[in-house]
Amino acid sequence: MRERILEKANDLFFRYGIKSVTMDDIARELGISKKTIYQHFADKDAIVYAGVAAHFEQERCESEQMRAEAADPIAEVVMGSEQMRQMLTGMNPSMFIDLKRYYPRAWALFTEFKNGFISDLIRQNLIQGIEMGLYRVDLNVEVMARLRNEEIELGFDPDIYPPQKFNLLDVQLALLDHFLRGVVTPKGLEMYENYKKNQLSLTVSTPPINSPIFSPTSV
Repeated sequence: MRERILEKANDLFFRYGIKSVTMDDIARELGISKKTIYQHFADKDAIVYAGVAAHFEQERCESEQMRAEAADPIAEVVMGSEQMRQMLTGMNPSMFIDLKRYYPRAWALFTEFKNGFISDLIRQNLIQGIEMGLYRVDLNVEVMARLRNEEIELGFDPDIYPPQKFNLLDVQLALLDHFLRGVVTPKGLEMYENYKKNQLSLTVSTPPINSPIFSPTSV
């Protein structure tokens, strides 16, 4: 029952945002009483926190699998962009905003994951790309890794990209494309364009995650 509650809550958060979904909504969608939910979760904050924690654990496994299966660092990026496309399509833009404003415990998990695992993943991708001649040798890896990491959160900022004017997925893909074009060598650019032309698909067997937080792990 705990997993059913968490799955349904995550689905509702994904579609409608976190703040607008009540415990009554979750109970009604599951056909159970609120009392049953409270037997497993103290409050909505606990549901959000559990959902974020579960998401990051699954994303960690999925990202490591993607890195192992990717033929090269650019393929890893393109595979990540396909994953991003699947995850952001249909996501309510307010979900990320709600998490940051109203759920500090869960937001702290995001910050820790972003500054730890995601930063390391981006850094490793850049180093490998340089070694393979796909990224420029004059890159300052630490500076570029932090830039890309901050771009992810920047793309969700409603003050910079108001959801009424900008599509969330289009913004994230544009930022990713701009970043990658700035770090690749001519050889890397040719490979990147070829992957895009042939629409390289995500080959990781783990299904996409619908969760009350998104933290893309591609460069």
